[in-house]
Amino acid sequence: MKAVFISPVTPYKENMGGPSGHPYHLMVERPSDIEIVVYTFNQNNLSNKVIKEVENELNIKIKIIKQPRWYKFILKFHLSFIRLLLRFPINYYIRLPKSIITDIYRDNPDIIWGYGQEFSGILSQFKGFKRIHTAPDSYCLHWYRRLERPFTLSHYREYMRVVINYIKYYRMESLYDTSENIRYHFVGDADARFVKQINPAINASFFRHPHYETISSDRNIRFHQDKVKLLIAGRYDLYSYEASNQLFSRLSSLDSVDKKFFNENYEFTILGKGWNVKVDELRKSGIKVKLIEFVPNYIEEIIKYDIQINPLSVGTGTKGKVLDAIANGLLAIGTPYALENIAVKNQESCIEYSDANEIIEILKDIPMRKDFYEKIALNGCNSVLKFHNRKLIAEQLFGFMKE
Repeated sequence: MKAVFISPVTPYKENMGGPSGHPYHLMVERPSDIEIVVYTFNQNNLSNKVIKEVENELNIKIKIIKQPRWYKFILKFHLSFIRLLLRFPINYYIRLPKSIITDIYRDNPDIIWGYGQEFSGILSQFKGFKRIHTAPDSYCLHWYRRLERPFTLSHYREYMRVVINYIKYYRMESLYDTSENIRYHFVGDADARFVKQINPAINASFFRHPHYETISSDRNIRFHQDKVKLLIAGRYDLYSYEASNQLFSRLSSLDSVDKKFFNENYEFTILGKGWNVKVDELRKSGIKVKLIEFVPNYIEEIIKYDIQINPLSVGTGTKGKVLDAIANGLLAIGTPYALENIAVKNQESCIEYSDANEIIEILKDIPMRKDFYEKIALNGCNSVLKFHNRKLIAEQLFGFMKE
């Protein structure tokens, strides 16, 4: 079977300047009889050397497509206001050059595989071929969820931005091609259901997100006995803004007894960018916290910890950092949005919380019942290794393509 894969970013083993990890790990365990040629705009700017390494690792051929001149012009001169005038998201208007289309038609692949929500326009250039569109989540659902957030409703500019983007993505996703020769692939169950609501004729399926890398599948899960090592990983941005603020405010307002308990029982680290102000607030309140903005090997860093807290206020699809933490034996404590679409269950293989007061009580309980929480972490690890296994997901997806 010959497949042509078309993507804004070049696949890479981890997310590098965009969602490059997901397609990489879908390809790495594909059946041996599937040949893949990748056409990429390389928006994640991988070097020629790295691209060659990816070709060898995945046994694929990668061809770079130049960005359209109009697109580069808009980015170069920061003409973002133009986006407000468009009916659809800007990337939707990108099309493949005629020379590339001619090359693909000449190769006559068995399937055209497009990646990214906004590449439905490119897939429309190949209506005569069987097509798979890996969205991988619904951005329309993302903006819909953002509409209900207090931050959105209390900031006029943010509210208008969210409304405008919701309308654009609603238009686009409601017009997704529903021909018999195209299918849609999501890594979010709610995402697939949401798109079906706005586009009932669509053939959309949910396949779990593969976890990217596991250091050891038989890790002995035991929390550090002196101090439990606690981690928050990821950027401080609008995805985590509200839930993180609530958590940090609650930690800062602990009384002296509880702060002493926290500092004596936890070693608290934040891994990611944008947290400097929040870290300063915690330190001034008496909470000890370490900040690491970047590490060269993400997985090798996170396995040093026992627990990962995931304070996400909004989101769609599957959160790769949460998935990788659980797969590597960390106990995941997170909001419902952080843990959705992952094969775990509250109080059995993860800990789900709804507000900052609840998580404080959980953190008080963990040092008293380490064995109980270690068992939950182990159950989560085993479940993710089983149900988010790369080979299993690849078999499901490429079987979906062959049907």
